[in-house]
Amino acid sequence: MLIFGFPRFMIVIFGALILLATALSGWAKAKSIAASSAPQRQLAHPTLFQILGLGVAVFSLAFVVFLLFGFVIFMNSYSSWQKYEGQSYHRADFEVTRAYFQRGSKGGISVYASGTVDGQREWMDLESYVATRPRSQAELDEQVSAGTSIPIYLFPNLKGRSRVRVLQRIPPADAYHRTAVEALEYGLGGVLLSGIVVFVLLRLRASCYEEKEGAFAATA
Repeated sequence: MLIFGFPRFMIVIFGALILLATALSGWAKAKSIAASSAPQRQLAHPTLFQILGLGVAVFSLAFVVFLLFGFVIFMNSYSSWQKYEGQSYHRADFEVTRAYFQRGSKGGISVYASGTVDGQREWMDLESYVATRPRSQAELDEQVSAGTSIPIYLFPNLKGRSRVRVLQRIPPADAYHRTAVEALEYGLGGVLLSGIVVFVLLRLRASCYEEKEGAFAATA
C-alpha cells in the first residue's frame, strides 16, 4: 500500500480490519473445534434459526458493501482532492465549440466538449453540467449546443480535461475533501455496525440449539 501511495491512516485502518478479520476467523475456528468435541446438540427452534441465518447473510453482505464501496469512493475522492489541493485557479467562462457523446466498449457513456477559455482551446467533461444523462448525440446537443457559455474554474497548471471544472458552490478541492471524509465516516461506521449485528445474530443463532437428552449418559 505504501508503494501505491495510500495515505498512512488508511493503511492503519485496513491493517486493523485485517487483524480483526484474522481474530474473528480464529475465534470461529476455535468455536468449531469446541463444538465438534462437545456433547451432541439438536436444533430446538428451526424457524428462528432460519430467520437469524438470513439476517446473518444480509448483514454480512452489507459489511462487504460498506467496506468495498466506501473504500472505492474514498480513494477516488482522495485522489481528486490531492490533484486539486493547493492548485491555483480562477473564475472563467467556457465557450462550447462542440459537444461529444461517446459510448465505450463496455456500455459506459462519456460526454465532453471542446471550446475556448480566455481565447485558448480547452476540453472539459460535461458529467457535472448536464441536467439529465443523455442517451445520444442528439440529446446532448439539445442540452449543450455550440455557443453555450459555461461558468467554470480554470486550473492553468493542470493538463487535459482536469484543467476545467464546472463552477460549483464549493471549489473542487474542498468538495472532494468533504466527499472523502464522508465516505470514510459512513463506510467505517457501516462496517462497524454491520459487523456488530452479525456477531450478535451469530450468538443468537447458536442459542437455537439444545443438548440432546441422554447425551451425557452416552458419553459417560
